[in-house]
Amino acid sequence: MNAPCGPSSTTAEAAPAFQLRPANAGDFGFARTLYMNSMQPLLSELGAWDADKADAAFEGYFIVDEIRIVTLNGTDVGWLQVSSTPTELCLDQIHLVEQARNRGVGRQLIRSIVDEAFAQGKNVSLSLVKGNPAIHLYERLGFRLTGEDETKYHMCCAIKPERKTT
Repeated sequence: MNAPCGPSSTTAEAAPAFQLRPANAGDFGFARTLYMNSMQPLLSELGAWDADKADAAFEGYFIVDEIRIVTLNGTDVGWLQVSSTPTELCLDQIHLVEQARNRGVGRQLIRSIVDEAFAQGKNVSLSLVKGNPAIHLYERLGFRLTGEDETKYHMCCAIKPERKTT
């Protein structure tokens, strides 16, 4: 059963303490390498990997003002990108180095974005490549599938769950 989407509880989490810092132009190489290392296996599995296309896409995605670098004990371990519309925050990218995965860091990052969005009266949306095991984390955190295309699932965590009309 999926957890309801909403602000996180105040219970202590066992994840390591991380910090976020604003990105700068010097973070481009780190973010690009992590992006490529994350995306290549997933898109290859779908028969959709094209290194040149991925590189061009990343160049367009890397908007410094939307990116925060995740640090753990003074070391860069990931990055996330969040854009905003009048009604939602969009988790455009979240990438962690292998050593930072499955330690609760991603869960805390996502919960902090949900908390931030809900404090602003907004929903949270995201898209992820099919085959990405993070889909299970998003489902546990209350995100619901809203659509899909050839390579991605689209999900939303809504303040007020949408009512189905019959």
